[in-house]
Amino acid sequence: MKHKPGHVVSNHLYMLRLAFRHTPGYVINICLLAVYSSVEVFFEFAYCTKYMIDLIQYNGEFADALRYMAFISAAIVAKLIWSAVNEAYFVPLAKEKLYRAMQLELFRKAAAMDLACYDQPQFYNEFVVSVGEAKKRMDESLEIVRQLCGRGATIAAAGTFFLVLDRGGLLFIAASLLVTLAVNAVLARLSFRMELALKPLQRKRAYISRIFYLADYAKEIRLNPIAGKLKGDLQQATQAMRHTIQADASKRIALGFIGSFAAHSLLLDALYLIYLLYRTLVLQALSYGSMLSLFNSAGSLKNSLRDIAALLPRAQQNSLYIDKIRAFADAAPAVGSSADALSVPSAPQALELRKVSFAYDESAGPILRDISLTIRQGEKIAFVGYNGAGKTTLTKLLMRLYDVSEGAILLDGVNIKEYELSAYRSSFGSVFQDYRLYAASIADNVMMDQADDQAMPVVRDALGQSGLLDRVNRMDEGVGTMVTREFSAAGTELSGGEAQKLAIARVFARPYPFIILDEPSSALDPISEYQFNQTVLEASRNKTVIFISHRLSSTRMADRIYMLEDGRIIEQGSHDELMAQNGQYARMFRMQACMYQSTPA
Repeated sequence: MKHKPGHVVSNHLYMLRLAFRHTPGYVINICLLAVYSSVEVFFEFAYCTKYMIDLIQYNGEFADALRYMAFISAAIVAKLIWSAVNEAYFVPLAKEKLYRAMQLELFRKAAAMDLACYDQPQFYNEFVVSVGEAKKRMDESLEIVRQLCGRGATIAAAGTFFLVLDRGGLLFIAASLLVTLAVNAVLARLSFRMELALKPLQRKRAYISRIFYLADYAKEIRLNPIAGKLKGDLQQATQAMRHTIQADASKRIALGFIGSFAAHSLLLDALYLIYLLYRTLVLQALSYGSMLSLFNSAGSLKNSLRDIAALLPRAQQNSLYIDKIRAFADAAPAVGSSADALSVPSAPQALELRKVSFAYDESAGPILRDISLTIRQGEKIAFVGYNGAGKTTLTKLLMRLYDVSEGAILLDGVNIKEYELSAYRSSFGSVFQDYRLYAASIADNVMMDQADDQAMPVVRDALGQSGLLDRVNRMDEGVGTMVTREFSAAGTELSGGEAQKLAIARVFARPYPFIILDEPSSALDPISEYQFNQTVLEASRNKTVIFISHRLSSTRMADRIYMLEDGRIIEQGSHDELMAQNGQYARMFRMQACMYQSTPA
């Protein structure tokens, strides 16, 4: 794949605008220093040689040599001071500011993307590339700009020198450039193809490496033979990477030799030197100082043109990655709000599903089929059924993490697509089966935000309602205790039940009209489960609560139970009504009840 020159320029201007928006001084500074350094080097070496030898050849004044040396010395000192300040202070600070701004933009975009995107491997790969490559691509873009400025200044200075003294020498340099461009273009395509093939293998190897040091896998790694299988996978990935690297190695070696010998050693170092000697010794058209300066300048001009030539395929390759970053940054979520979105009712009365169907992938068929139900304010609703029945998917549709494929969901008679999205989602407090705790304080984990002093009573009350407050009070730092020891040796590692209680506390920390609990008591023992259910009902007396549970003992207190199977509602009613029907729910309940009955020893 190759971008047209205009597209390459457009992509790098995009990165340059991004850098200039956040750190304009950094961009200007590196460009000015590159230009100044190149001009200073030209006068320090190329022109200095001509000036000094011409003074000797034509009996010049010693004072003129001293004045020139003083001028060059002052220019060198200025460059060294400028470079030292940049390297030790200005550049590190500017980079951190720029990186932070870029990360925040990418994080904001990731948080706004549709949840459906994470079901698509292509999106996930694009997302990983965007986040993982963003800093590297910004550094590469700015380095390309810096080198363009520096090498451009060298070419301007040396080019002017050639135009004045030896225009014919430019033909040798032009021939060298054409050869270099052709060789480097082919090398860049080979390198990009190799890197693209290595990416998934590197991801696989990194994944296996993480498994061996993450605490999540520590017990299973030690108790099961999975380590041998993973080591085998690691060996296979390493071998595949080696084969990928070796595939085009001979081509890269041959092209590298052709580029170095024909473009540089033969054309410039040999033929051009002979040409200069002929003009100086035979034609006597050049002074000795001019000849030596031109030869030195040819080397400098040659290297600058070579660097510029190398920048073109580098820019081409960098542009391919920038495309992925731009595609991610410019992607618009399908689930969003319109410009004239409605405000969400502060006290909603009813949530209704009308003939709702949904499919994650149309080719795989629907997960939910023709679901119609109404949930009224204050009701306690339970969705039950076997794995894969569509229970969790149904709650994700209610929270508008996905949009329905067919039908509609209405809040107080208005399609939920008409409401402002973030405000609508903020109406739901939820705890999923795959909840996550964060390496932050207990208070922050409860509030899911930076918890200030004013939030502490709310945090304690929420922990009390979830049944974790007594345990937290026994900790030295109380609600300020860090969760996990990843960043603090004084942090705590909560048990499964404690972690779940902490996650459950979140739904009590804010005045959510709707509470969704997806397997809320799966990590609790039966007694704690009973206490939790009582607590939830007491704390959410005036709220709408939606349970998802495999343990049907949790559903007995629900006002209404919906039994799902293959994406359809097959039974509905209260616990007593469903038991009287003696259908699928009743059979499932009795089967679970048998597991809790004691048997004679």
